[in-house]
Amino acid sequence: MSILDKVQTPRDLKSLSLNELEILAQELRETIIQTVAKTGGHLAPSLGTVELTLALHYVFDTPKDKIIWDVGHQTYAHKLITGRKHLFHTLRQYAGLSGFPHRGESIYDAFGTGHASTSISAALGMAISRDLKGEKHKVIAVIGDGAMTGGL
Repeated sequence: MSILDKVQTPRDLKSLSLNELEILAQELRETIIQTVAKTGGHLAPSLGTVELTLALHYVFDTPKDKIIWDVGHQTYAHKLITGRKHLFHTLRQYAGLSGFPHRGESIYDAFGTGHASTSISAALGMAISRDLKGEKHKVIAVIGDGAMTGGL
């Protein structure tokens, strides 16, 4: 059984050793490559955020803490470790998993996004709402170079 097969939620990451996390990162890459080769999709952004995805979910308490992805194409590893591995073969297929975060798909998708430049404003709005409600969770905006050229 692979390490990825044992990860059903991000909470499962916290029990893994550093070596197991490194193996998991490789397993995620292999799964993403194999799936995108069949379904199509955005390979580079997702491969480039595998370790970042693991680190964010390891450090923060998702889904209580909200991760807002600026580029939806970066979220394939996120989907795989948030209970959707069994559906990953349906990525971007009719009635399958969305290629982007989709709030109706998972409690771990705090904001539906597609292309760059929306995460900072969305995260700010969520943080203000959190503060007005007296809540204590964290809101994390994951941004990249696309947001810088898109006007944030």
